[in-house]
Amino acid sequence: MTDKARLHDRYPELGRCNLPVAPYIDPSYWEAEKKYLFKKTWLHIGRVEELPRKGSYMVRDIAALDASIVIARDRSGQINAFHNVCSHRLNKVAYEPYGTTRKFFCKFHGWAYDLDGSLSGVPDEKSFMDGFDKACHGLSKVSCDVWQGFIFINMDPEPAQTLAEFMEPMYGGLDGYPFEKFTACYGWTAVVDCNWKLALDAFQETYHVGYVHGRSIADSLEKDEEGNLHPIDGLCGDVHRRLSIAGNPNTVYGNPQAATSGATESSVSGSADIGKRIAGKALAAGAGGTKIDLSKVKLPEALNWTNHPHWAFDINVVFPDFYLSCRPNYFQAYNFRPIAHNKTLFEARVYYPEMKTAGGRFYQEYMKVTLRDVLLEDLGTLEMTQSAAETGAKKEMVINDFELMVRHQAVVVDRIINDGLAADAAAQAAE
Repeated sequence: MTDKARLHDRYPELGRCNLPVAPYIDPSYWEAEKKYLFKKTWLHIGRVEELPRKGSYMVRDIAALDASIVIARDRSGQINAFHNVCSHRLNKVAYEPYGTTRKFFCKFHGWAYDLDGSLSGVPDEKSFMDGFDKACHGLSKVSCDVWQGFIFINMDPEPAQTLAEFMEPMYGGLDGYPFEKFTACYGWTAVVDCNWKLALDAFQETYHVGYVHGRSIADSLEKDEEGNLHPIDGLCGDVHRRLSIAGNPNTVYGNPQAATSGATESSVSGSADIGKRIAGKALAAGAGGTKIDLSKVKLPEALNWTNHPHWAFDINVVFPDFYLSCRPNYFQAYNFRPIAHNKTLFEARVYYPEMKTAGGRFYQEYMKVTLRDVLLEDLGTLEMTQSAAETGAKKEMVINDFELMVRHQAVVVDRIINDGLAADAAAQAAE
């Protein structure tokens, strides 16, 4: 490998040693992640389109926070978040994953809360002790903010960083990406018996593609002169990371202009492989099928930052567990939500522009089933890997240069936990 190819040379602070296996299998490490990481950082929990009108709400039960959180749009249009815990006798106040309401009511004793979490109604209020004040007993608020239409929460009442400060250093250059134009959505959820970091690792490197995806999308990514599936480039920030990927434009998955007026039938349509012929037909059928003219959308310069001629998409890993893959014609939003040290809730959402033609819908359905199969290939390896890690046969993992994002994640998580432990130790010593 030439010096030019070594991503590690740019980030000597990340080291070059093998990575320890213990953080992927140790229950005590998971408890430290909850305390010092998840409960102290901004977490993506949805998009503004999921709260389309005043009174719209959603409930997120998040194991890493040991909490159930209500996110609601109030009468002024503001989005608020609060704990799903009544101030009286601690019952829930929201019971469905999604809904629309004028107020939240506790089904136990009928206490009522406005959409901003303030307590508005107490049955038999005069029976409470002298000095009872409804203004002091609203729902417990959770910090909440929006970036590019994505809703984030932070359990810290006074976060060390605003959401803008958290996002801008790495992702400020995404301003102008048409997230709001991609309104057709589908998705999946799955519980996978593996550590959340192990699951996310599988999505932030291309080394596995030629093997795990050898019969599905391996030919959709561009190979180098030696036949390797290397990323174009990678960037590591303080906590976030980015990876840029080149595609094979003669494939439906690797063609960044699919479903736009510039897409034409792929050369693979003449292949003897019936799957590739269907792919070619899907690519051709989708051309010009979108309700909006994507050819007129100017993408931000932060995408394809190397100006690669065959760029297909960028992977943006928003710390800690949010994967955002941006293409010219759609985007993927995945969350790897830890449930336990060896169990992860995988939530996948894919956002497309609405289609105006039958061919456009065919293209979307083709992409839907293709991506479903690719995800099954990815997830299918993870439980075996977790089981192998827990045998103790190996204490370390070997990392190559193009798996830099895996290293970055491990180093950042470990740094944050060690900083938290040190701060606790200093506080105890000062007492």
